[in-house]
Amino acid sequence: MSTAFKPVITQAGITAVFNATHSGLQANIVEVALGDQGWTPEASATALKREKRRIPISNGNRLSDSQIHITAIEDGELAYWVREIGFYLDDGTLLAIWSHPSQPLAYKAAGVDLLLAFDLALSALPADSVKVIGTGGVNLSPATTEQLGVVRLATLAEAKAGTVPDEAVTPAGMRVHGDARYARASHRHPWSQIDDKPASYPPSAHNHDNRYIRLVDTPRAVYVDVRATGNTASASTALSWALAIHPSSGFNDNDHLIVKYKNRYSRGTGNGSAWWTDEYTTTFIKAGAWRAIATSTNGFWG
Repeated sequence: MSTAFKPVITQAGITAVFNATHSGLQANIVEVALGDQGWTPEASATALKREKRRIPISNGNRLSDSQIHITAIEDGELAYWVREIGFYLDDGTLLAIWSHPSQPLAYKAAGVDLLLAFDLALSALPADSVKVIGTGGVNLSPATTEQLGVVRLATLAEAKAGTVPDEAVTPAGMRVHGDARYARASHRHPWSQIDDKPASYPPSAHNHDNRYIRLVDTPRAVYVDVRATGNTASASTALSWALAIHPSSGFNDNDHLIVKYKNRYSRGTGNGSAWWTDEYTTTFIKAGAWRAIATSTNGFWG
Protein backbone atom coordinates (compact mmCIF):
# COMPACT_ATOMS: atom_id res chain seq x y z
CA MET A 1 0.00 0.00 0.00
CA SER A 2 1.09 3.62 -0.46
CA THR A 3 -0.12 6.43 1.80
CA ALA A 4 0.76 10.10 2.12
CA PHE A 5 0.16 11.54 5.58
CA LYS A 6 1.45 14.07 8.10
CA PRO A 7 2.45 12.47 11.42
CA VAL A 8 2.86 14.13 14.80
CA ILE A 9 6.50 15.09 15.42
CA THR A 10 7.37 14.17 19.01
CA GLN A 11 9.14 16.49 21.39
CA ALA A 12 11.84 13.88 21.87
CA GLY A 13 12.25 13.72 18.09
CA ILE A 14 12.61 17.51 17.79
CA THR A 15 15.30 17.42 20.49
CA ALA A 16 17.18 14.62 18.70
CA VAL A 17 17.04 16.48 15.38
CA PHE A 18 18.21 19.69 17.04
CA ASN A 19 21.17 17.91 18.65
CA ALA A 20 22.12 16.30 15.34
CA THR A 21 21.92 19.52 13.29
CA HIS A 22 23.75 21.43 16.04
CA SER A 23 26.60 18.97 15.57
CA GLY A 24 26.47 19.39 11.78
CA LEU A 25 24.77 16.03 11.24
CA GLN A 26 21.37 14.70 10.14
CA ALA A 27 18.97 12.58 12.16
CA ASN A 28 18.67 9.10 10.60
CA ILE A 29 15.34 7.27 10.38
CA VAL A 30 16.12 3.53 10.44
CA GLU A 31 13.01 1.67 11.70
CA VAL A 32 9.22 1.65 11.48
CA ALA A 33 7.09 0.34 14.36
CA LEU A 34 3.56 -0.98 13.76
CA GLY A 35 0.84 -1.33 16.40
CA ASP A 36 -2.85 -2.14 16.63
CA GLN A 37 -4.06 0.53 19.10
CA GLY A 38 -6.05 3.43 17.62
CA TRP A 39 -5.68 6.77 19.44
CA THR A 40 -4.90 10.47 18.96
CA PRO A 41 -1.13 10.94 19.29
CA GLU A 42 0.45 13.92 21.06
CA ALA A 43 3.92 15.42 20.86
CA SER A 44 4.74 14.02 24.30
CA ALA A 45 4.54 10.42 23.02
CA THR A 46 7.69 8.32 23.27
CA ALA A 47 6.31 4.95 22.10
CA LEU A 48 3.32 3.27 20.49
CA LYS A 49 0.38 2.26 22.69
CA ARG A 50 0.57 -1.39 21.66
CA GLU A 51 3.48 -2.18 19.36
CA LYS A 52 3.16 -5.45 17.41
CA ARG A 53 6.26 -5.37 15.23
CA ARG A 54 9.29 -3.17 14.57
CA ILE A 55 10.89 -3.54 11.13
CA PRO A 56 13.91 -1.98 9.44
CA ILE A 57 13.31 0.50 6.64
CA SER A 58 13.79 -1.18 3.28
CA ASN A 59 14.51 1.93 1.27
CA GLY A 60 13.72 5.60 0.99
CA ASN A 61 14.77 8.93 -0.38
CA ARG A 62 14.05 12.64 -0.13
CA LEU A 63 11.26 13.98 -2.36
CA SER A 64 11.63 17.61 -1.26
CA ASP A 65 13.11 19.69 1.56
CA SER A 66 10.24 18.70 3.85
CA GLN A 67 9.02 15.37 2.43
CA ILE A 68 10.69 11.97 2.41
CA HIS A 69 9.62 8.61 0.99
CA ILE A 70 9.89 5.46 3.12
CA THR A 71 9.35 1.83 2.09
CA ALA A 72 9.16 -1.10 4.53
CA ILE A 73 8.01 -4.74 4.48
CA GLU A 74 6.21 -6.38 7.39
CA ASP A 75 6.94 -10.08 6.78
CA GLY A 76 6.03 -11.51 10.21
CA GLU A 77 3.56 -14.25 11.05
CA LEU A 78 1.18 -12.19 13.24
CA ALA A 79 -2.21 -11.03 11.97
CA TYR A 80 -3.48 -7.63 13.13
CA TRP A 81 -4.95 -4.29 12.04
CA VAL A 82 -2.30 -1.61 11.61
CA ARG A 83 -3.71 1.40 13.49
CA GLU A 84 -0.56 3.15 14.71
CA ILE A 85 2.84 3.72 13.13
CA GLY A 86 6.02 5.10 14.63
CA PHE A 87 9.22 6.23 12.91
CA TYR A 88 12.39 5.64 14.95
CA LEU A 89 15.85 7.21 14.71
CA ASP A 90 19.08 5.24 14.93
CA ASP A 91 19.46 6.19 18.61
CA GLY A 92 16.07 4.66 19.49
CA THR A 93 14.17 7.98 19.65
CA LEU A 94 10.57 8.05 18.38
CA LEU A 95 10.76 10.87 15.83
CA ALA A 96 7.17 10.85 14.58
CA ILE A 97 3.97 8.93 15.18
CA TRP A 98 0.68 8.46 13.39
CA SER A 99 -2.58 6.93 14.55
CA HIS A 100 -6.32 7.39 14.22
CA PRO A 101 -8.93 6.60 16.89
CA SER A 102 -11.22 4.67 14.52
CA GLN A 103 -9.63 4.38 11.07
CA PRO A 104 -7.05 1.60 10.54
CA LEU A 105 -4.29 2.06 7.99
CA ALA A 106 -4.00 -1.54 6.77
CA TYR A 107 -4.47 -5.19 7.72
CA LYS A 108 -1.52 -7.52 8.18
CA ALA A 109 -2.58 -11.10 7.36
CA ALA A 110 -0.79 -14.03 8.96
CA GLY A 111 2.10 -15.25 6.83
CA VAL A 112 1.47 -12.63 4.12
CA ASP A 113 3.96 -9.82 3.56
CA LEU A 114 2.58 -6.31 3.93
CA LEU A 115 4.35 -3.77 1.75
CA LEU A 116 4.19 -0.26 3.20
CA ALA A 117 5.13 2.93 1.40
CA PHE A 118 4.84 6.37 2.96
CA ASP A 119 5.39 9.91 1.72
CA LEU A 120 6.25 11.45 5.09
CA ALA A 121 5.65 15.20 5.48
CA LEU A 122 8.09 16.75 7.98
CA SER A 123 7.35 20.43 7.51
CA ALA A 124 7.73 21.00 11.26
CA LEU A 125 11.45 20.19 11.00
CA PRO A 126 14.28 22.14 9.34
CA ALA A 127 14.90 21.35 5.68
CA ASP A 128 17.33 18.47 5.07
CA SER A 129 17.59 17.74 8.80
CA VAL A 130 16.38 14.13 8.44
CA LYS A 131 17.44 11.38 6.10
CA VAL A 132 16.41 7.75 5.59
CA ILE A 133 18.80 4.84 6.16
CA GLY A 134 17.47 1.66 4.57
CA THR A 135 18.63 -1.90 4.00
CA GLY A 136 18.73 -1.44 0.23
CA GLY A 137 15.62 -3.53 -0.41
CA VAL A 138 12.52 -2.73 -2.43
CA ASN A 139 12.08 0.91 -3.34
CA LEU A 140 8.64 2.34 -4.13
CA SER A 141 9.67 5.96 -4.37
CA PRO A 142 8.72 7.85 -7.54
CA ALA A 143 11.12 7.25 -10.42
CA THR A 144 13.17 10.14 -11.76
CA THR A 145 15.70 10.55 -14.53
CA GLU A 146 18.43 9.95 -11.94
CA GLN A 147 17.04 7.00 -9.93
CA LEU A 148 14.92 3.88 -10.26
CA GLY A 149 11.44 3.82 -8.75
CA VAL A 150 7.73 3.55 -9.36
CA VAL A 151 6.29 5.34 -12.33
CA ARG A 152 2.74 5.88 -13.60
CA LEU A 153 1.86 5.32 -17.24
CA ALA A 154 0.63 8.39 -19.04
CA THR A 155 -2.82 8.41 -20.60
CA LEU A 156 -3.10 8.89 -24.36
CA ALA A 157 -4.22 12.48 -23.80
CA GLU A 158 -1.17 13.15 -21.59
CA ALA A 159 1.13 11.48 -24.12
CA LYS A 160 -0.35 13.58 -26.91
CA ALA A 161 0.12 16.81 -24.96
CA GLY A 162 3.69 15.87 -24.03
CA THR A 163 3.90 18.15 -20.97
CA VAL A 164 3.90 15.76 -17.96
CA PRO A 165 7.51 15.36 -16.69
CA ASP A 166 7.15 12.30 -14.40
CA GLU A 167 5.16 9.63 -16.28
CA ALA A 168 6.18 6.88 -18.69
CA VAL A 169 4.76 6.64 -22.22
CA THR A 170 3.49 3.39 -23.74
CA PRO A 171 4.10 2.47 -27.42
CA ALA A 172 0.50 3.50 -28.12
CA GLY A 173 1.16 6.83 -26.41
CA MET A 174 4.32 7.32 -28.48
CA ARG A 175 2.27 6.77 -31.65
CA VAL A 176 -0.35 9.31 -30.56
CA HIS A 177 2.33 11.86 -29.61
CA GLY A 178 4.24 11.33 -32.85
CA ASP A 179 1.13 11.61 -35.02
CA ALA A 180 0.07 14.78 -33.23
CA ARG A 181 3.46 16.46 -33.48
CA TYR A 182 5.06 15.21 -36.68
CA ALA A 183 2.31 13.93 -39.02
CA ARG A 184 2.01 16.00 -42.20
CA ALA A 185 -1.76 16.19 -41.82
CA SER A 186 -1.48 18.23 -38.64
CA HIS A 187 1.96 19.78 -38.77
CA ARG A 188 2.68 22.73 -41.04
CA HIS A 189 5.06 25.67 -41.07
CA PRO A 190 4.20 28.78 -43.07
CA TRP A 191 6.92 30.07 -45.37
CA SER A 192 7.45 33.06 -43.07
CA GLN A 193 8.60 30.74 -40.22
CA ILE A 194 11.45 29.20 -42.22
CA ASP A 195 14.61 31.08 -41.33
CA ASP A 196 17.70 31.76 -43.45
CA LYS A 197 16.08 30.78 -46.71
CA PRO A 198 17.58 32.27 -49.92
CA ALA A 199 15.58 34.79 -51.90
CA SER A 200 15.96 32.65 -55.03
CA TYR A 201 17.30 29.24 -56.01
CA PRO A 202 19.52 29.69 -59.09
CA PRO A 203 21.15 26.48 -60.31
CA SER A 204 24.81 26.24 -59.44
CA ALA A 205 27.44 25.60 -62.10
CA HIS A 206 28.09 21.89 -62.43
CA ASN A 207 29.03 19.21 -64.94
CA HIS A 208 28.51 15.51 -65.49
CA ASP A 209 30.96 12.92 -66.70
CA ASN A 210 30.32 10.57 -69.63
CA ARG A 211 28.25 8.20 -67.50
CA TYR A 212 25.32 10.62 -67.91
CA ILE A 213 23.39 11.58 -71.04
CA ARG A 214 22.15 15.13 -70.81
CA LEU A 215 18.63 15.78 -72.00
CA VAL A 216 19.88 18.52 -74.28
CA ASP A 217 22.05 15.94 -76.08
CA THR A 218 19.29 13.36 -76.49
CA PRO A 219 17.77 13.35 -80.03
CA ARG A 220 14.05 13.74 -80.23
CA ALA A 221 12.24 11.20 -82.44
CA VAL A 222 8.68 11.83 -83.66
CA TYR A 223 6.63 9.31 -85.63
CA VAL A 224 4.00 10.65 -88.02
CA ASP A 225 1.70 8.76 -90.41
CA VAL A 226 0.69 10.89 -93.42
CA ARG A 227 -1.31 8.24 -95.31
CA ALA A 228 -4.50 10.00 -94.30
CA THR A 229 -3.21 13.11 -96.11
CA GLY A 230 -2.77 11.34 -99.46
CA ASN A 231 -0.88 8.76 -101.49
CA THR A 232 2.56 9.65 -102.73
CA ALA A 233 5.70 7.82 -103.73
CA SER A 234 7.81 10.89 -103.04
CA ALA A 235 9.73 11.07 -99.78
CA SER A 236 10.03 14.85 -100.04
CA THR A 237 6.25 15.15 -100.45
CA ALA A 238 5.70 12.90 -97.45
CA LEU A 239 8.15 15.06 -95.46
CA SER A 240 6.31 18.26 -96.35
CA TRP A 241 3.03 16.67 -95.27
CA ALA A 242 4.65 15.58 -92.00
CA LEU A 243 6.07 19.06 -91.34
CA ALA A 244 2.60 20.50 -91.79
CA ILE A 245 1.57 18.32 -88.85
CA HIS A 246 4.79 18.78 -86.83
CA PRO A 247 6.43 22.05 -87.91
CA SER A 248 10.16 22.15 -88.35
CA SER A 249 10.44 24.87 -85.70
CA GLY A 250 9.72 22.28 -83.05
CA PHE A 251 12.89 20.34 -83.78
CA ASN A 252 16.56 20.83 -83.00
CA ASP A 253 19.59 19.58 -84.87
CA ASN A 254 19.94 15.79 -84.78
CA ASP A 255 16.22 15.28 -84.08
CA HIS A 256 14.47 12.56 -86.09
CA LEU A 257 11.20 12.52 -87.97
CA ILE A 258 9.91 9.08 -88.92
CA VAL A 259 7.32 9.38 -91.69
CA LYS A 260 5.05 6.61 -92.98
CA TYR A 261 3.44 7.11 -96.38
CA LYS A 262 2.31 4.97 -99.39
CA ASN A 263 1.70 4.78 -103.11
CA ARG A 264 -0.70 2.22 -104.51
CA TYR A 265 -0.89 1.30 -108.18
CA SER A 266 -1.75 -1.68 -110.38
CA ARG A 267 0.46 -3.46 -112.89
CA GLY A 268 -1.27 -5.79 -115.27
CA THR A 269 -0.10 -9.18 -116.53
CA GLY A 270 -1.23 -11.20 -119.45
CA ASN A 271 -4.62 -11.75 -117.95
CA GLY A 272 -4.60 -8.37 -116.14
CA SER A 273 -5.25 -9.96 -112.75
CA ALA A 274 -2.03 -9.16 -110.83
CA TRP A 275 -1.34 -5.92 -108.90
CA TRP A 276 1.41 -4.52 -106.73
CA THR A 277 1.20 -2.15 -103.78
CA ASP A 278 4.12 -0.38 -102.04
CA GLU A 279 4.32 1.18 -98.54
CA TYR A 280 7.24 3.34 -97.42
CA THR A 281 8.69 4.45 -94.07
CA THR A 282 11.48 7.00 -94.20
CA THR A 283 13.51 8.39 -91.29
CA PHE A 284 14.70 11.96 -91.62
CA ILE A 285 17.30 13.73 -89.53
CA LYS A 286 17.46 17.46 -89.07
CA ALA A 287 21.06 18.54 -89.67
CA GLY A 288 20.66 22.12 -90.71
CA ALA A 289 18.14 20.87 -93.30
CA TRP A 290 16.09 17.68 -93.29
CA ARG A 291 17.63 14.71 -95.05
CA ALA A 292 16.60 11.07 -95.34
CA ILE A 293 18.85 8.62 -93.57
CA ALA A 294 16.87 5.36 -93.89
CA THR A 295 14.05 4.05 -96.08
CA SER A 296 12.13 0.78 -95.97
CA THR A 297 9.81 -0.66 -98.63
CA ASN A 298 7.36 -3.53 -98.29
CA GLY A 299 5.72 -5.07 -101.36
CA PHE A 300 2.71 -7.35 -101.60
CA TRP A 301 1.49 -9.49 -104.48
CA GLY A 302 -2.15 -10.06 -104.92
